[in-house]
Amino acid sequence: MSRLSLRGFAVAGLLAAATTGSADAQQGARLGRIDFPTSGTSAEAQGQFLKGAAMLHSFEWQDAAEAFQEAQRIEPDFAMAYWGEALSHTTGHHFPAGQNLAAAREVLSRLNETREGRAAKAPTAREKDYLAAVEALYGPGDARARALAYSEAMGQMHQDYPDDFEAATFYALSLMRTVRRGESSIRQDMQAGAIAQAVLRQNENHPGAAHYTIHAYDDPIHSPIGLHAALTYAEIAPAAVHALHMPSHIFIQQGMWDYLARSNKASWDASVARVDARGESPTRYSYHALYWLQYAYLQQGRHDKARETLELIRPIAEREDGRRVRSTYAIMDARYTLATRQWRKSPGLAELVDRITEDPSEVRSHEAGAALLAAGLSAARLDDIAEAQLAVRGLQELHDYLAGMGSDNQSVTQIAVTLNEVEGMLHLAQGNHEAALASLADATAIEETMVAPSGPPGEAPTDGPIKPSHELYGEVLLEMGRPAEAAEQFAEALLRTPHRPLSLLGSARAAASSGDVKTARLRYAELEIIWAGSAGQEGGFDEARHYLQQAEQP
Repeated sequence: MSRLSLRGFAVAGLLAAATTGSADAQQGARLGRIDFPTSGTSAEAQGQFLKGAAMLHSFEWQDAAEAFQEAQRIEPDFAMAYWGEALSHTTGHHFPAGQNLAAAREVLSRLNETREGRAAKAPTAREKDYLAAVEALYGPGDARARALAYSEAMGQMHQDYPDDFEAATFYALSLMRTVRRGESSIRQDMQAGAIAQAVLRQNENHPGAAHYTIHAYDDPIHSPIGLHAALTYAEIAPAAVHALHMPSHIFIQQGMWDYLARSNKASWDASVARVDARGESPTRYSYHALYWLQYAYLQQGRHDKARETLELIRPIAEREDGRRVRSTYAIMDARYTLATRQWRKSPGLAELVDRITEDPSEVRSHEAGAALLAAGLSAARLDDIAEAQLAVRGLQELHDYLAGMGSDNQSVTQIAVTLNEVEGMLHLAQGNHEAALASLADATAIEETMVAPSGPPGEAPTDGPIKPSHELYGEVLLEMGRPAEAAEQFAEALLRTPHRPLSLLGSARAAASSGDVKTARLRYAELEIIWAGSAGQEGGFDEARHYLQQAEQP
């Protein structure tokens, strides 16, 4: 497809070009180029400061903090080095941001115990304004009030210092951090994206400008606007593990599966090299990148490569200190089952349901929901009614617990969709087709209240599940010989998760069965490109090629 050849994505050679130890810290480490003058008196301290600020822009929080600490060691009264380290303790791109309030306040107290004393350490009005902004971020009030106060302060800086690209880019990020991602964030996202793009036009190597542009537009509708930033960000900051991954947020929306795989393979490899070089635990590898890499392989039909990602993560998940990794592994394992449709009995299902029944607070709902979905759909497809019923019971217990926590708990919505999906497939296995369709329709109605995912479906607890409900509903409608209705479901699925191959396949089959040759040819043609050379889609590639050949005959 034409979008796959928009620009060469030279990730493979980028890591070798990343170097350290240069006199120019930010350029030597290949972190991008920023212009952030301060009143620091030591060139060495300023170099570390620039490195830290560039790392902040690429969300490399630990490395950023360490660079700012080194600047402080060199120049103990370097006020902006404390500003930067404090800012490293607020993470993420939309509300609620991850935040270690105590750690951030401790950093500021090391500069001086009082706000007035800290301001006195900043020699210029501009630096005092930067400190005042971070004081608002870590001052009194709840998280939303502090996020709004910080954004207002950065907005004032952007107005007062229109030539300060750092004020502009940090303001853009702050705007997104005031709202939850979704329809309610469009105004802030568009404003943030416009600011970041304006900086990128003037400094094409600015890591924050590229990064925040991507986050502003990483949804199915606006992603084309972020494509230029996506194609350049990894080249801007190849030494940042997250920068190598970040273009994925646009590639996934554009169905650029080869790009998605290369991006996350580079990010994963870079994380392994970084962690090993520092002598840290393998639990610190970027399993976020590995998670996305597996998804890319599954979309390409490269099931053998997708299984390799499970083999990479499994031994780390089994470590005593691997709790966080175990959760990621469980979701990846469940997704592999659903994507490959290699249905299997889940030996741990009864134990999981018992744990939920005994104390649901001890279970991660996101992980448990994915495991129960894979187990329930497998059982239904294998006509194991008892196992499917057990999965439904576990999901119902989990749903009731989360629903009892109040409206602030958004994880309950994903579980509600998942519960209806498994109930629908249980009804189907029992031969109750109308009840099956009713449950699946309920699943889609609930999922339509959720924001379309910015990554692989089900990545976050606030996403729809790892098996999109419209796709599942469409597949069942096809099985029942109702292709016209199925086509509607696949069309909706492709609006929420564009270019997803299983939805494309369902759409092609539904169109072919309905006599819609034009749509069938478009869908099969796209699948032929995606699955070229793949042996992992149960003949899907051959099916696409055969249809296209038949359609060409007079």
